[in-house]
Amino acid sequence: MQQRTKAILSGVGLAIFSILMIGLMLWLFPLQLESQLEAINSGRQLIVISESDGYAPGIILFMLVLLLFCVRALFYLFRSKQPSVKGQGFVKVFSIATLVSFTFIFIGNYLINNYFESKVSAKAYQPCPAATLLFTRVTYSAWTLNPALCYDADVKRIMQRGVWDESKQVEQMLQRREKQLEARKQFLLQEEKIKQQRVQRAAEAEG
Repeated sequence: MQQRTKAILSGVGLAIFSILMIGLMLWLFPLQLESQLEAINSGRQLIVISESDGYAPGIILFMLVLLLFCVRALFYLFRSKQPSVKGQGFVKVFSIATLVSFTFIFIGNYLINNYFESKVSAKAYQPCPAATLLFTRVTYSAWTLNPALCYDADVKRIMQRGVWDESKQVEQMLQRREKQLEARKQFLLQEEKIKQQRVQRAAEAEG
């Protein structure tokens, strides 16, 4: 009786864990997907692609299978006292379903990441070499419209964790840099214009 009670408590705990994981994945995955697509369509010079988001659909499926098993197992524990052929058959079906759903975690991740990579490639983005940006973040990769940014010291200083805001910070930094270069260019043009005017005045004075 005590062993049966422990089994019931374990089943309830596993069912609650499965429900929490399913809820968490259903909450996080749409947010991550929206952020990913926003980055791809943003036109920013450097964006980050997360290769771990693609695991979510497979994890949801795996947790659903686990939840169904817990519910069926609890029902069996409450209704039956002795093992049955029907119960053993369900365990076999569950084992197969678990294997299939576990395999789908990796297949789904591959398909989703392949989809994202094809979209960023279509936007003319190129992946930064692994040893340049985010080399300590295994599941993140940086993609850029300008390969020189992969080696830029200011970009490396900003890109540390691979979060979405870092890509926006890089874009803001590049915009400030462009404005500074434009201001310097205008300053040099103005200086050159002043020099030409001085030369022209000197020539007129001599004449």
